[in-house]
Amino acid sequence: MNNKFLNIALATTAIAAIIVLVVFFIKLDGLTGSGSGTGKTEDETQNEASSSGLGNLGTIVGKQGTDILQPEDKSSVAPDPTADPSPEVTPSPEAGQDQDETTPSPTDDPEATPTPQDGEGDQHELYMDISHIDPEKPIVALTFDDGPSVNTAKIVNTLVKYNVHGTFFIVGNEIPNNPQNVNLVYDSGSEVASHTVNHKNLNKLTKEEILKEINDNQDLLNKALGTNRDFLLRAPYGNANDTVKALAGHPLINWSVDTLDWDSKNAQSVFEEVKKYTKDGAIILMHDRYPSTAEAVTLVVPWLLEQGYQVCSVSEMFAAREVPLQNGVEYYTCISAEKYKESKQAAAGST
Repeated sequence: MNNKFLNIALATTAIAAIIVLVVFFIKLDGLTGSGSGTGKTEDETQNEASSSGLGNLGTIVGKQGTDILQPEDKSSVAPDPTADPSPEVTPSPEAGQDQDETTPSPTDDPEATPTPQDGEGDQHELYMDISHIDPEKPIVALTFDDGPSVNTAKIVNTLVKYNVHGTFFIVGNEIPNNPQNVNLVYDSGSEVASHTVNHKNLNKLTKEEILKEINDNQDLLNKALGTNRDFLLRAPYGNANDTVKALAGHPLINWSVDTLDWDSKNAQSVFEEVKKYTKDGAIILMHDRYPSTAEAVTLVVPWLLEQGYQVCSVSEMFAAREVPLQNGVEYYTCISAEKYKESKQAAAGST
């Protein structure tokens, strides 16, 4: 009897063990199969989590950052001289500018030259020789602020070497420091222009102070040169509100290409800015107070000529394109060769 009960107990135990093993293997199979129902590998699942913001964000941002911050190969960028200008205008915080000063904004179409109403302003006296300039080919104007300086002669020598001209906006209180360089600019065929006496923000001055800054510099320039003429005017920092425009008595010349030479003080950087933004009809801003700018001009001028640009002063460019410069009007650029030809064709068709 005892043997019978023992056999039953052993059989029951064996059956239970078998049941436990069966359950164990069923669960084990379920565990090893989980996650594979999606048909995706571990790497694919991880990548999916990353793309949804749940993975390694540092790696993703790092890769994107590399792409975004990849520098442009500016050395291979060559402008299309016949294209309409589409510059990025960044007025320069020239010497002494307060950070909160307002700066000018170009017209929506930088190539469109403002035209005053009838009777507003008088045509500026254009005294440059333009016989060598073809208005139907690309033209740019080089401009230099804040001189005369010890660097003026080097810039002038480079311009003379390549038989081109520029416009030098002279600060009156700098003339005594380098008086010979005002005549050097003029005698070389480049253009002398006014940048006021003390380089003050005209927008912050009274009417009397504005007139004194402008008129006194006019007198200083004529005295230095032994002339009696009007000069183009560039307001310091490019700032000219309605009051300044009404009192200016001269065309106001701004710019369409800021070389940022005042910021970088690096010749190669200046050169790259010129290559990146220069278009036909552009007015290029530089400052002859920096040795790096004088060095940059040795790179800029031959490159412009190689690209097919004619390099000249502001007055020469506007005269060649038959655009009258009007007193109290701001100019950021001149019309392009294409627009010039269109205007000539339209004029011919109306006759």
